[in-house]
Amino acid sequence: MRLLAILIVCSLFSTPALAEQRYSTWSDPERPAAGRSDRQSKRLLEFIDRLKALTDSAEQSRAADPLFLRDLRDLARGYDRPWRKLLLSDDFGDGDFTANPPWTVTAGRYRIEKSWGLRAVLEPSGGQSSGRQERQKVSGRDAALAILGAVLNKSVRQPESGRRTGDAGAAEKPAFNAIHTAVPISNAFAIELELSSWNDRGGFEIGPYQGAARTSGYRLAYSPGARLELLRATRRGASVIDISAKPLQFEDRKAHRMEWTRRADGGMTVSVDDEEVFNLFDRSFKDPFDGLIMVNRGGDIILKRVAVFGVE
Repeated sequence: MRLLAILIVCSLFSTPALAEQRYSTWSDPERPAAGRSDRQSKRLLEFIDRLKALTDSAEQSRAADPLFLRDLRDLARGYDRPWRKLLLSDDFGDGDFTANPPWTVTAGRYRIEKSWGLRAVLEPSGGQSSGRQERQKVSGRDAALAILGAVLNKSVRQPESGRRTGDAGAAEKPAFNAIHTAVPISNAFAIELELSSWNDRGGFEIGPYQGAARTSGYRLAYSPGARLELLRATRRGASVIDISAKPLQFEDRKAHRMEWTRRADGGMTVSVDDEEVFNLFDRSFKDPFDGLIMVNRGGDIILKRVAVFGVE
């Protein structure tokens, strides 16, 4: 019996060694190798550049039917990504939003939620109602315009202590949170976002701005259960450019992807989780933008990642 017990123990210790000799690490043959996707994207962009150059040459020498050349341009445009210069990238993994790149809080409070991102912390004032009945009285469009109007018409000065803590002051609790980062953004841009929403209240806006007062620019406005809106903000106020065909709901505590592109001719597209929401033209702004601004009112939004690309 003693000998049998020793043999069983020895076999238990030797099994992993035999398994290591018998089996090797398996790699999925259908999974792209590291770096392959980047190389393929680079080759595709090189092909598009050559196609556009050949189309330009053929057009100048009148070597092909103009309708055929137009079709070639449309084909190239469908696969081209002219926004190849990285202007801003932040996943807030360093735990500090005041540097690299620096974000400036102008209303409310913000903090870094570990492994999640930049989180707006709203402390409602005594006059605010948090009941569902009160929220239903305000449409997503009215709420978005009210938020934007408050930002455009009210400048909240930040005390010295606020710059260190991300607090815009405790003496008067604002009805919204606002934060921005000053970074030159070309008129044609691509903005990539990952964000999550943790309650079904309030609203959220983000977009590029022009001017030190941050009163002009574009805004994407989201309200839980409402339709996404694309806004145009100027010194005279805000107006709605377009509204999504169906409501959006991010309140599943998962990160949702948004991509917003603008071309040199004013063509803009917005997609949410790889589904196109907007495809339109707007030429209201012809100059570069001066930064990116975010506004939150009553919601619990976490920005996990943001990247902005521009053109040379």
